[in-house]
Amino acid sequence: MDETIHEVTRKMMNSTFTIAERELGPTRIRWRWGIGAAVLMMLVALFPQIHFAVSRGHNWHGANAITHPDEVAYSAYVASLIRGNPRRYDPYTGRGEETNAAESLFSIQFIPAYTMAVPGRWLGLSASTLFGCFPVLCACASSLALFWFLTLLTRDERLSAGAVLFVLCLGTLIARQGIVRYVPNLNYLIPMWLSERVLPPSVYHLPFLRLYQPAIAFPLFFVLCGFVWFALNVPNLRRSLLWAMGGGLVVDALIFSYFYLWTAAAAWLACTGVLWLLFRRGELKRLVLVFGTVAAIALPAAGVYLTMLSRRALTVDAAQALVFTHQPDLFRLSEIGSFIVLAMLTVGVRRRLFQAREPLVLFTASLALMVVVVFNQQVVIGRSLQPIHYEWFIGNYCALSALVLTAALWWRNKKPALTDKRIAIVACFALIWGFGEVWLATSVNYDRNVASDELRPVAERLRALAQSNNPAQTEPPNGQAAAVLIADLPLADILPTCAPQAVLWAPRMLVFPGVTEAEDRQRFFQQLYYLGYDEPKIWKELEKADWNFYAGLFPYYRLSRV
Repeated sequence: MDETIHEVTRKMMNSTFTIAERELGPTRIRWRWGIGAAVLMMLVALFPQIHFAVSRGHNWHGANAITHPDEVAYSAYVASLIRGNPRRYDPYTGRGEETNAAESLFSIQFIPAYTMAVPGRWLGLSASTLFGCFPVLCACASSLALFWFLTLLTRDERLSAGAVLFVLCLGTLIARQGIVRYVPNLNYLIPMWLSERVLPPSVYHLPFLRLYQPAIAFPLFFVLCGFVWFALNVPNLRRSLLWAMGGGLVVDALIFSYFYLWTAAAAWLACTGVLWLLFRRGELKRLVLVFGTVAAIALPAAGVYLTMLSRRALTVDAAQALVFTHQPDLFRLSEIGSFIVLAMLTVGVRRRLFQAREPLVLFTASLALMVVVVFNQQVVIGRSLQPIHYEWFIGNYCALSALVLTAALWWRNKKPALTDKRIAIVACFALIWGFGEVWLATSVNYDRNVASDELRPVAERLRALAQSNNPAQTEPPNGQAAAVLIADLPLADILPTCAPQAVLWAPRMLVFPGVTEAEDRQRFFQQLYYLGYDEPKIWKELEKADWNFYAGLFPYYRLSRV
């Protein structure tokens, strides 16, 4: 009798081990498929830089191609770190060298900046050079991280390689930006009544490649998903603990990288934990071990983050469009995609195509639920902080990933299956669309990038003056701090990337802690005075509806690019 019980127990343990190993996917991933997808994404990411350099020809002075207007502030901060300035330094005003300087979002979310600045300082590379090279590296890292995660869940390298192109290239589309907003605003092609109903695009290119936020830390989100997958499914509890510890360290890195990524990660972990508790109650011990370990490692980092945030400058709050509301937000395209995923999972379970307790089903549902949660957390806490960043930089990619995993679940045992030909067709369509988004961003920003490149000889002269150690050439005689006056406002944003001098005023000056709102407004009016603005000229500028000019007149929360 004892031998029979022992034999049954042994078979049950072996069966459990076999199921767990099968759920983890292939023991050996054929990385050539992921590398192939990564190479294609790298070529797409490289196109703006190559196009700009080739188009400029012998007139190219080394400027990088900017594809998102906010990149200029990030590049200015990286350039400041490369020059050896402290973490809380303000490159626009030249302030922040004192030890009690206030924190900013740049100094708190410092990991991506130092990821670029440290090798740049070691290798003697400028911020412009780094911002020209890093899109390729980030595209590679994001592609491989996403491929690895999807392969763990689907056990299909070809599907995962195609999914990489599908997810990363269609992120702009599901974020309702880029081509889908640009084309309806072409009045010579589209009727006026339709154009007036569609706002111009706020984001071009592929949003996950915006440097350095979220491009540097973006792959870490899917690395975290993979670590948690292993932690919840490996048979050995010791190995599960190690994977959970790795997940906790990744969360730590996300906390000091980008607010919208780590809060999305926290929401996803919460959704995964709740689903696991509801559908796999027999694994309560493992659940507590995994999420307890992640929390134990992440909470101290969160405490440090909150401490640094408590020392922030007042302008940090002024630059954020915080809204107090309990109104739900349910009709963004990424949310609609998530609702479709949840509906298809429900139907699939009812048809017994798969079981609700399968890890793949739960992970797919958690990605979809996370999208809904991040857009509707204000229903509970009453605060909403620029949810468009979730829509542009992470929610769209999670919704697309959930759609891919749902398709894999539905077609894994059905005929006709997801054949290689069908996967290739969808992947090619996505790649062409993604290239179209990049080409559009390159074209739209070309003139501005040319102006930035033509500024570089002037910036080189300013940098030479700063290095001459001759105060008579760089400081005014009255002893006040020197500042550069630039009439072209977008170029004023770019100058700190190329030269160490402060600027009198720039549209993105307020995102750093060097000035108060009152001083920022005063500097703007000083700029108008020195440039000879009168009332008719101001009205003329207002009629252009230029965000850069409006930034000097109105608080940030009244300005919207969406």
